Amino acid sequence: MSRQHDPDVEITEFAGRGEQYVVMAGPGTSLTIPGIIVSEIVMALAKSSPVRRIEVDLGTHPTMGLHRAPSLAAAHDVTFRPGLQRHRAPRNASARKQAFRDWIRPDVKAAIAYAWPGIDNEWIRGFLQVAKAADVPTVIVCASLPSSRQARAVSLVSTLRHADRVVVGDTAEANELIAVFGSYGPEVQTHRALSLTGRIRRPGPQQLTAFLPRDSGETLTALMAAFDAIPEARINNYKLQVVMRYEGRATEIIVANSYHARHVQLIGDDMSNGELRDMCDASSALSIAEPDLDSRAFSTAVNCGIATVVLASSKVPIVGRGYVGGLMADKRQPASIRVALAHALRLDELGFPSPEGWRELGERIIETREPKKQRLPSHVPRYVATSQSKRLPELVNVLQPTTETL
Repeated sequence: MSRQHDPDVEITEFAGRGEQYVVMAGPGTSLTIPGIIVSEIVMALAKSSPVRRIEVDLGTHPTMGLHRAPSLAAAHDVTFRPGLQRHRAPRNASARKQAFRDWIRPDVKAAIAYAWPGIDNEWIRGFLQVAKAADVPTVIVCASLPSSRQARAVSLVSTLRHADRVVVGDTAEANELIAVFGSYGPEVQTHRALSLTGRIRRPGPQQLTAFLPRDSGETLTALMAAFDAIPEARINNYKLQVVMRYEGRATEIIVANSYHARHVQLIGDDMSNGELRDMCDASSALSIAEPDLDSRAFSTAVNCGIATVVLASSKVPIVGRGYVGGLMADKRQPASIRVALAHALRLDELGFPSPEGWRELGERIIETREPKKQRLPSHVPRYVATSQSKRLPELVNVLQPTTETL
């Protein structure tokens, strides 16, 4: 019998030798959105510096597990790991702090921790203490979540104040932190890649929108079977739009024979870019079958920041690198489609950042900085705000988190 992997044993891949490196710590599992985001930040950092990644998974969050719906971004990242060394942090606090001492040496360029308000971030205190003892600059990058999640960066202020720099995704949260820190706190910055705000859940049924290639009868049949699996008691909570060019009545018959046919709308007309955008904005989740690199539907989904299920066969789709809002499903398997759509709906409040933002964030995190001789007066704003995406308002009021699943 093969021996099971010890969760506290380090996982070492490749790392540069004789070169300053960056340490990045945060959730490591690709089954959670925080873990996937950390992977994207690590990939961005690794393009300019060797990276030692420390995976800290102390528990799970009930609204974030992806389980049987693989992450599209994580699938792409498997093939790209230059200058990267991975370690898994022990669950025991004392052992974890000792491990931090082994992994954070004085020649480290920067020690970076990723925080997600609402999950266990207590480990960050020990991480910062070890880094400061080694005289290593410290940065905390913190997700900005929809206000309805009742978890904001300011709830972590007792931890954040010990870092040299704090980067959040929302200007309002940056101002909250500055007000609480006063004149002697860390420097506070914002960057759009850390913002998961911007989408507003509309009242009424959650709308699923599926984009299928012309006359894709087999994929449509699998999609209908997945939708029909929704229990009768909950079907009024959902609507399905299917956008597909077709000829003849075979496609209409597939939809008409669906058990939940009255909750399905079939659209066979061409759509303008504006109509496509409006449809995505009104949807809670999207499903796109076999999108090409020039797919208007997928490009619009990314621009909207909406959770999107890519229906594919056995190969990793050619789209989706760096898009943490992407999930994958087997277009031939109704069960796979159902699970992926259920998870996408659980993420409908999150507005996912554009893949281009990770490179900018990586550069911002490890930018060279002169040591500060003195603290700035409290009346001087101490943050640097990057330009926000057009879809991200400065102040966001969104809704209560959903617990509905397909």
